[in-house]
Amino acid sequence: MMLRIGAAFGRSLFVLLESEGPPCGPACGASILGKVIGGRFAMVVGPDFSTSVNEEHYEEVDRLLKSAFPTDAEARLVRQLRTDGDMLFESRKPWNGKTGGYFALSRMYAPEGWACLAPMAVRPEWQGGRLAERNPHMAVGGPKDEMYRSPWRFGTRMLQELAAIYEIPLERLPANVPKTIVVLGKPSFYGRYGFSWQRAQKLKSPYPLESTLILRCGDDVPEAELVYPRALSDL
Repeated sequence: MMLRIGAAFGRSLFVLLESEGPPCGPACGASILGKVIGGRFAMVVGPDFSTSVNEEHYEEVDRLLKSAFPTDAEARLVRQLRTDGDMLFESRKPWNGKTGGYFALSRMYAPEGWACLAPMAVRPEWQGGRLAERNPHMAVGGPKDEMYRSPWRFGTRMLQELAAIYEIPLERLPANVPKTIVVLGKPSFYGRYGFSWQRAQKLKSPYPLESTLILRCGDDVPEAELVYPRALSDL
């Protein structure tokens, strides 16, 4: 059995874990698998595996971003990142033929090899695991049971998959995986998925460090100046 935990970065990388021999050993593989499935029902229910975004998905992604945010700023950001050639990777998590969740990774101008996570969105009507309430196959627990709802949280599943990649030892990561992913957001939320506020506190950034988190292998506290893509700087 093989479980895809991450889709392509730069259209070419797929991180695969094989149950009989994961790249970081059986113990690490079990830990990653536990994070990816995100709940006891996740092997049999919930959104499909994340896939890369192709041109055929652009209009649907645009509609998703416009519906998930109060303005069209995020939709314009994504279009500009593509135009500028700064889009590193776009991921979508589908269900029943529709895109339920989306995130973009753009190329940081500095440090080299770093990426920025923005934007990230979930279809409003599917946020908070609400899709589970309407699924006739999910009778166990009821809609107020968090274990029942958890596998249907699109944002949670996508961040778990992303974080699992960085549990693989650094020397085993393919060269085109970003060394570090930067996100601007609430530490109380992103901190659940491997992003660290503490490890970002020696960075120099045009944005507040109290809202800056990083995801990377190891436990070091890097010192560097963050230079965001032009589209993000102009937002």
